[in-house]
Amino acid sequence: MTERCNCGTLLQSGKRWVIGLVFFSAATWLLAGQGSRSNFSGRWELDRSRSDFGSLPPDDSATELIQHHEPKLTITQVWKDAEGEHTLVWQLTTDGAENLTRVAETEIASRTVWDDNRLLTDWRMKRGTQLNEGKTVRSLSEDGKILTVDVRHRSTGRDIQQHLVFIESGRYPQGQVRAAGSETEG
Repeated sequence: MTERCNCGTLLQSGKRWVIGLVFFSAATWLLAGQGSRSNFSGRWELDRSRSDFGSLPPDDSATELIQHHEPKLTITQVWKDAEGEHTLVWQLTTDGAENLTRVAETEIASRTVWDDNRLLTDWRMKRGTQLNEGKTVRSLSEDGKILTVDVRHRSTGRDIQQHLVFIESGRYPQGQVRAAGSETEG
């Protein structure tokens, strides 16, 4: 008696197994990639001694309060300079969608995307006829204790680069800090 090979059934079963393995591998790779991205949440205080303000005068102090729940990112910037204390709230998403922030007569349009473990934000700020644009790159040290913010501002006749170093000083408090008179869309 000769045994008959049911090769068609074995081949289909093998294909299903390979397809299942490919989908499982792809899902694992995507989840691993998302899990390895930095979480920027925290309260960050400017380290003036390690920062370079470019051609702009240094701030007296600056804090970034960041809530990061992928893909949503809320950054509340509070800084003091010779003109007083200022607050700006950015409502961003890391998916490349355009986000709008309005403060008084200023409108800021921005897009944020991941580049490996860094967040890149391209922005345009318009106030009346004045237009500024720039790029902000945020990254964390390996231990997550230092936030580096590299900013390039471009406006009529000016190109300013800054390298700002922030030290983690605690977790972001629950609730959202919002500047008086600021509106955000996202």
